[in-house]
Amino acid sequence: MKRMFAAALTALMLGGLAAPLQAEPRFAPIPKAVIADPARDPAHPADMAAFTVPTGGVRVNALMYLASGDQPHPTMLMLHGFPGNETNIDLMQAVRRAGWNVMRINYRGSWGSPGRFSFANARADGEAAVAFLNDPANVAKYHIDTRRIVVAGHSMGGFMAADASAADPRVAGTVLIDAWDIGKEKAGITSPAARKAAIEGMTPDTVPLAGTSATLLVQEIETNAAKLNLEALSARIANRPVLMIGADHALGPTTRKLAAAARQAQALNPAKGSLTETHMDTDHSFSDSRIALEAEVLRWLGQFDPASAQVGTPQVPLKTAYDEANPFARILRGELAAPKVYEDDQVLAFMDYAPAEPGHVLVISKTSKARNLLEISPRDLSRLMAVAARVGQAQVDGLGVEGFTIVQNNGVGQSVPHLHIHVIPRVAGKPLMFVENAKGDPKAIEATAAKIRGAMKAQ
Repeated sequence: MKRMFAAALTALMLGGLAAPLQAEPRFAPIPKAVIADPARDPAHPADMAAFTVPTGGVRVNALMYLASGDQPHPTMLMLHGFPGNETNIDLMQAVRRAGWNVMRINYRGSWGSPGRFSFANARADGEAAVAFLNDPANVAKYHIDTRRIVVAGHSMGGFMAADASAADPRVAGTVLIDAWDIGKEKAGITSPAARKAAIEGMTPDTVPLAGTSATLLVQEIETNAAKLNLEALSARIANRPVLMIGADHALGPTTRKLAAAARQAQALNPAKGSLTETHMDTDHSFSDSRIALEAEVLRWLGQFDPASAQVGTPQVPLKTAYDEANPFARILRGELAAPKVYEDDQVLAFMDYAPAEPGHVLVISKTSKARNLLEISPRDLSRLMAVAARVGQAQVDGLGVEGFTIVQNNGVGQSVPHLHIHVIPRVAGKPLMFVENAKGDPKAIEATAAKIRGAMKAQ
């Protein structure tokens, strides 16, 4: 009977969630920065800076997404493809949310930058961008940690990223996203007809590029194929961490060749470098794998900054002894303070210190030491739910919200091993992110608690 009651109550509590109950999928956890915004730093908030970078006698357009805080930040240089229609701004923003600065440039002759576009000039521009990030004046101005500069690139930008890393040993690591091995295109130009087809295929992408043409670019590939060989560059950068991500419906086969070249180089010097290779069932722009792409990059960046890969799903064992030192037990003993909204002889309701939404309340039992739903008696659970319902009504009445959500985690998603019920105010149309949130402002939390307390007294 006890199991039947608990199961029915669990279904009632979780019935309002969007996803149906099912076995938990097994996959690499998604870093928090992919799906959740960080708390604002009032003194040093996140920002964006636009500027120019000197290269080849001109100054190309550039911008940097600046992470919050005034401490030195790890910094990523993101180099775009040919011609750069896929900007990967979502990836850059996710990396910035993870605490990194992220800089991008438009090569000479591309997207409004002065000068003439060519593969050789783009190579020099990527190298100039790395030099810009290491310039002491820019290091101080943009709070750059020069020990943790990573160069990333998509498509043609992958080649440019490998080139920039190979040219500067100060680069800590390289990310190649479905990278284009430009020099290998020469092998397909075996006749006048093949050359004409290559020119015709490249022509549409030259529209936003100045000072060049598809004919000139094909000629450059034929003339300088050896300098545009990405397999050779992959071997040269293999003495540092490298991430290679291939798209199965685009340049995935190329990525496998690049990874093989890097592994062969690492085999000659196994004490240095590391390679992470992954492939996704998607197209060249990762059109239906954007979150997967961001998650893969952030997990890899965690080797330089563990906070980058921080996930929003904590976990505690389902079965073990009750821990008397857990924070909720300490609150019940009066050892830790918590802004209370309701208390009787059996139940305590107090504000979450890291609210998912303003007014987020936790409801716990004072008499039961159940760690989760599997251990609590139906009587104690019924009392908790009755108080949770009252808290939800008080949130609606006192905060003016349209509704509330009740969440109760067991094992996965549970950060404190004392059964607790989340009662979260909801604003219509605003999604709820189930992640570990940043600590809220204590004064704001107390002010919200006062509104909820007042509404509960009026019930």
